[in-house]
Amino acid sequence: MAISPEIKIHLIRDLLPFWLGLMDKENGGYYGYVSSDGVIDPKADKGCVLNSRILWVMSTCYKLCMDGALSETKLQDAGYSSRDIIEAARHAYEFFRDHYFDAEYGGIFWSVTYDGKPSDTTKHAYNHAFAIYALAEFYEVTRDIEAFKLAYYLKNCVENMFTDEIGYLESFGRDFIPDNNPKLSENGVSAYRTMNTLLHIMEAYTELYRINKETDDKFLKRKIYNILDIFETKIYNPEKGRLEVFFDKDYNSLIDLRSLGHDIEMSWLLDKTCEVMGDEELASRMAPISASLAENTLAYGFDGHSLAYEIERGVVKQTRAWWIQAESVIGFTNAYMKTDDKRYKLAERANWEFIRDHMIVKSRPAEWYNEVSQDGVPDLSLPLVAEWKCPYHNVRMCMEILRRTMSFKEEL
Repeated sequence: MAISPEIKIHLIRDLLPFWLGLMDKENGGYYGYVSSDGVIDPKADKGCVLNSRILWVMSTCYKLCMDGALSETKLQDAGYSSRDIIEAARHAYEFFRDHYFDAEYGGIFWSVTYDGKPSDTTKHAYNHAFAIYALAEFYEVTRDIEAFKLAYYLKNCVENMFTDEIGYLESFGRDFIPDNNPKLSENGVSAYRTMNTLLHIMEAYTELYRINKETDDKFLKRKIYNILDIFETKIYNPEKGRLEVFFDKDYNSLIDLRSLGHDIEMSWLLDKTCEVMGDEELASRMAPISASLAENTLAYGFDGHSLAYEIERGVVKQTRAWWIQAESVIGFTNAYMKTDDKRYKLAERANWEFIRDHMIVKSRPAEWYNEVSQDGVPDLSLPLVAEWKCPYHNVRMCMEILRRTMSFKEEL
């Protein structure tokens, strides 16, 4: 049985209404924190990553409306319309444009207060990448040239401020003095470089290139190829079939860690980047990496119903995180469509059923719990919405499954 009809219902009736309901109409943007029991903190800081991801989600969902994947009738039956979705995207865009840019030092802040004043003024490559990603998508559906220019401005910030001779840097203070990357240094290490930041710069640059592909931006194209070369030669570990995660300045791995969620996410994002680039030789070179990441994620992390968090020094962390489950459904679907290997199809279905039965809050409209145990018990100390807890992974899962397994014109 296909999972796409269930996922389409979930997107229309649960996820989109939930996030549409978090619009802060008094102060702009979207509320920055919701507890596990659904209580909004209207004065919580508003993270740039969260706002950018909401902007991307609303823009991309509107594109699905334009393509016919989300019918107006079904949306209206759920209490809203495609116009509400594009207005929600514009609401996110205007708050982003007006409050996250640093007019004095350049770049964008990590977070602002609930009413739009600078809060955490860290400059991080990671949130610059997500802002580029979101602005590119907003431009595609609105043709708002201002958004296009802001995306390129941020791309230039990344290239001018976050690069050195061998790759990308991570974290700076407001005035671009380097700090110790506390936001992406985890597992007891202080990382000079991270796989995670590079992955999302790749993702952002791929989208920026895609929406303007007819101009064949050779500089941006060369940067994407450079990033793929770093992944192939520095990040991917062919002996262990995984991505290394944390690095010193010279790309020496700092910890024995298999990040299962990032491995399965990269397996399909790598294929997507190669597809956008349209280079058969590149795709042939990257295909073994994509296949290895999917195969080893299935072998090392999947227990028959869901995906573990990570494996550190041989010890499996059994927590089930919302974003990892979402990425595993896309990754296993992608692997099945390439290989026709039924193991991936079974994993796709089982993982969705785990999400449906254990991760989705039992109310409507509904978000997902942040984390649950291996047997599905939610951790109620963790929020439904926060600077890292957002609609990006789970809404993207819904959209990717619809694109891959359903005709855009098919009705439920």
